[in-house]
Amino acid sequence: MILVSFIIFLLVVFLSYFVYFFCEKVIYKLNKRVLARNLAVLRNGSAMAHFDSLSDDEKRVDIITKFFLILGYNTFDSREFKKATRFNQISADYVTKKWNKSKLCKRSLYIKYFDFTELSVNSEKGEFDGVCNLDELMDKKYFDGEYYVLTNGYIYLFFSSRRVKGSKKYDFCFNIKRFSKQDIAKLAYFTKQCMFFEVADVFVD
Repeated sequence: MILVSFIIFLLVVFLSYFVYFFCEKVIYKLNKRVLARNLAVLRNGSAMAHFDSLSDDEKRVDIITKFFLILGYNTFDSREFKKATRFNQISADYVTKKWNKSKLCKRSLYIKYFDFTELSVNSEKGEFDGVCNLDELMDKKYFDGEYYVLTNGYIYLFFSSRRVKGSKKYDFCFNIKRFSKQDIAKLAYFTKQCMFFEVADVFVD
């Protein structure tokens, strides 16, 4: 009887993981298709056309929040997309969060607007050469997510929580002005559906 129960348990676990990986693959493919179209709309929109004349707050509202809205995050819900009460040099401007039955389950992205130029991004080495204290921004006092996203409005640098202290290397760079199919494929992993999807989600209460 114990053996039978154990076998049933293993089958349920195996089936759950199978469904999880299948759903994850489907979600990823769907997001990748939708991203390209919506990002093209943002790239060709009026905000990007007048980017140089926008203020910092206008860049946050007209581009950054819209970018993460395209990634699936509800930027109008403070429980999911928390905005800083006051913008300062240390704390993140926005934090994406997953909630389950009114309880915080997971933080994924910490997003910080920082005025840097394309010259600050060394694509050959995959490093950020701008004058910015990443160690301070990613200090555990202020950061407990999976990625820290540093952006000037149109360039988005993703730094993993596994980043070594003192390192300037980023995991992924996305440029709204210029992106390829490969860039879209990588960006799809940072959508809300992919970042927040977990094995427990395949079970129905």
